[in-house]
Amino acid sequence: GGCLMELCIQLGIIMVGKQAMNTVLEMLFPLFFKWLNTLKVKTGLSKDKLSNKGYRPQWLKDYKLVEWGPRSLFPEYLEMVLQYGFVTIFVAAFPLAPFFALLNNILEMRLDAKKLLTFYRRPVSQRVKDIGVWYR
Repeated sequence: GGCLMELCIQLGIIMVGKQAMNTVLEMLFPLFFKWLNTLKVKTGLSKDKLSNKGYRPQWLKDYKLVEWGPRSLFPEYLEMVLQYGFVTIFVAAFPLAPFFALLNNILEMRLDAKKLLTFYRRPVSQRVKDIGVWYR
């Protein structure tokens, strides 16, 4: 005998558990930083200015969003590369890995779109020569 069944169970738990945990953390971190920015803005503005109007200007709502850094896409691409390697290497031991990866990618695509549209400031575009961060 071998330990293929134990390996299959362990890989299933690791793959599904890691993907679920990463998804939850990807949604909670921007919420936390948005809340932190809201606290910073509230301490900087007096309540008279905001209570007179009864509404918040759009620039204030945009300012509370989390800033999009120059390396913000790196973890997103890294997650996909690691998942591809995981599925490719362990597909013989865990045949459901491609199915779970597909489900994760569909969910991840929607959650990333929501995250970019609602939690982050609009990224400032820059002209670059290549995707240099992967060559370091």
